[in-house]
Parts: sequence; structure tokens; C-alpha cells
Amino acid sequence: HNKGIKVIPLIGPSSILMALMSSGMNGQNFKFNGYLPIDVNKRKNMIKNLEKNSYKTTQIFMETPYRNDKLFTELINTLKPSTELCLARDITLNSEFIKTKTIQYWKANKPELNKRPTIFLIQSL
Repeated sequence: HNKGIKVIPLIGPSSILMALMSSGMNGQNFKFNGYLPIDVNKRKNMIKNLEKNSYKTTQIFMETPYRNDKLFTELINTLKPSTELCLARDITLNSEFIKTKTIQYWKANKPELNKRPTIFLIQSL
């Protein structure tokens, strides 16, 4: 923009917005948080803060695919059983998997993220 170059966006939403649209979570108020900290303590604190803020604002974040399983484990061990977690993996591919369930459900039904691109969304009830 500063150099006067015209920027033309592509048609269609990003995987982040597609995940939000298909999650069933609050689409009126949401926040994309990007990647969470790598440091275990900072990440745990961030997860708790995201959950606290997710009562009125859906919290969206992502992870590098090879760390998805680790993040999933941290989420189910940190979040309250009643908090909803949506996993949106491989959006628009044949292997697409999008499901929103409570942490209590996910503890008993661990998905196979298989190092696939995944968007994570949380909302506390």
C-alpha cells in the first residue's frame, strides 16, 4: 500500500473464518490469536486466559501441524469440562474433520489429528 501497489484479495473466506462458520460458536464476537506460546507455562496461562475471555468472544488459534497432538492434550488437561472445543482439520479436503464438543467429550474421544493443518476454537458456556 505504501508503494502504491494495488492489492487484490482472492474470493472466498480463509480457513480461519470457515472454521468459525462451521463451528456453531459465536460468530458475532471472535478473536483470532494466531499461534500460542511454545513455553509450557506461558502456553498454559494463555489457554486459561483464552478460556476466561471465551465466554462472550470465541477464541480461535492454531498450531504447527506436528505439535497439534501436544496442544490438544494441553487443552483437555487445562480447560474446564464444560468448555466447548472445535477442531477444524483439513478444511475443504476429502479428509476434512470439523467437530465441536465439550472438553469432557474430547477426553473420552481423542481424535487423530495426524499432523494435519488444524484450527482450534474454544468457547466457555
